[in-house]
Formats: sequence, C-alpha cells, structure tokens
Amino acid sequence: MAHNFVTVATFSNSIEANLAKQLLEAEGIRSFLANESTVDLAWHLTVAVGWIKLQVHESEAAQARFILGSSNLDAQSVAEGDETTAQEQLFVQDEAEDDEIIKVSWADQTADRAFRVAVIGIIIIFLPFQVYSLWLLVRLLVSRDACGGLRLRISHNRQWKVIAALLLNLLNLFILWIMFF
Repeated sequence: MAHNFVTVATFSNSIEANLAKQLLEAEGIRSFLANESTVDLAWHLTVAVGWIKLQVHESEAAQARFILGSSNLDAQSVAEGDETTAQEQLFVQDEAEDDEIIKVSWADQTADRAFRVAVIGIIIIFLPFQVYSLWLLVRLLVSRDACGGLRLRISHNRQWKVIAALLLNLLNLFILWIMFF
C-alpha cells in the first residue's frame, strides 16, 4: 500500500518544526519531518534543500493545515501547487480570539530572524552569525515596499527585537575584538 505524503508547512529551524510535529501528533495526526537532519548539520544548506518540511498523509492534510493555522507557530504554509511570498502568508489566531487573520509582514519576520540569530551568536561566538544578523538589520533599514517605495514598517512589539539584536551584535563584535586583537 503506497502512502502519499504532502508538505503542509516548512520551517527554518528544527525547534519550531518539532513543536508543530508534536502539535499534530497530539491531535492524532501522524507526521514526519523531511530534511531535518540536513538542516541541523549544515544550516547553510537550508534554502538549497527547501527548508524543513512537515509532511502528513494526504487524507489528513486539510486538518493538519487547519491545526497549524490555528496555532501561533512561525511556519510557512505550503498550499499544494501554490508558492506564496513571505508578505502574503497569513496566520490565523486561536478561534477564541474572534477568528482574526493576522498578516505577518516581511519586516516583522526579518526582525524576528535577526533577533534569533543575534541570540545564537551570543551563545556561539562565531563571526558569521553577527554578520548575518547585521545584514538582516541593514536590509530592514534600507528596504522599501515594492508597491509605493515607502519604507516597510516594523510592528511596535518587534521594534525592541531590532534594538536588542543590534546591541547583542555589537557586544559579540566587541568580544571577538578582545579575543583576537
């Protein structure tokens, strides 16, 4: 008997991917993660392998997407045959919160990513982490909206992440300067 599995979400790190997998399994949906080991061992190949893919049996795909959409996990939804950009992805809050649809902008996702990389960089003092986080922060600073040439706005609750990421990166660079000079 052949099993047809489909990808219901993709993740950039194994922590969020495993949280989503556990969420589905708690609801009785069997799932598995494709590319998890590759991304964990060679993070620089994440984009090349197509991220970490959360896959379920095709008969349970709609229910799995609904469960993931109802959670607050930072997943990139994958509709079959439909590629969406980061700005077009919608995240659904819990039904108890008036079924509002929240659009997470590219700027907010980039701010989150810069903060996570800066935190990892403080744990693992390794120059590429600081360079990548600073590059993300510079992209936020100089990026313009494709529609009207206006600067992209970062939501109020993520502005502190941008400031914290900048401070952590400066601290990391100072530590590296002391260690090597």
